[in-house]
Amino acid sequence: FVSASEIVIDSQVSMFDGITTKEIDAALILSAKSKIEKEPLYSKVAARLLLTTVYKEVFQTNPGEQMEQFYAEKFPDYVTHAVSIGRLSPDLLKYDLKALATAIRPERDLLFEYLGIQTLYDRYFIHDNERRVEGPQWFFMRVAMGLAMKEKEPEKRAVEFYDLLSSFDFMSSTPTLFNSATMRPQLSSCFLTTVGDDLEHIFKRISDNARLSKWAGGLGTDWTNVRGMGSWIKG
Repeated sequence: FVSASEIVIDSQVSMFDGITTKEIDAALILSAKSKIEKEPLYSKVAARLLLTTVYKEVFQTNPGEQMEQFYAEKFPDYVTHAVSIGRLSPDLLKYDLKALATAIRPERDLLFEYLGIQTLYDRYFIHDNERRVEGPQWFFMRVAMGLAMKEKEPEKRAVEFYDLLSSFDFMSSTPTLFNSATMRPQLSSCFLTTVGDDLEHIFKRISDNARLSKWAGGLGTDWTNVRGMGSWIKG
């Protein structure tokens, strides 16, 4: 296995005077990504390099060997901050956040292939002023907390859900991953609607579908009741 420190930037990646560390990180990721087709293990290398970028953005530093400490100690601050900016539900503050923090397993970040962590980074992690404030294991715990919110033993169930998600033994659908524990906890994938044979109902369904689509719902619409082209209308 090739470690991240052994990666050599090839001739396809441009280096220049004044290049920033962020640009160097991006160049390293691009270099590793370009090799995946020839050697699949580079998917792991690219994932590790991208994780370093994620850590720098979320933690504002690269924790290195202190990763476990950072994940645990800063978890309550992450939840509190995300609630304060309106990204997550205030109901999360009812949890014993310090207890949940001890259940987080930072080493599971290493299970990611490149495409998995890149997809989470691009589409799923919570933002604040264009900065990700959610690391991979916080993300999984946040989803788990949303799922366990109405359970009789929410902390216990949240840890169980977290273990399933973070180990990749089970993965929820996109709406659940997007919306669990947020201010719009719409968790369902698919919605089927029926359109009535009048203008008011047609436009109501269009409005309903737009709102469902906004919160990641998949749509199926039954137009059976609407008269066909050439049909008679009153008058």
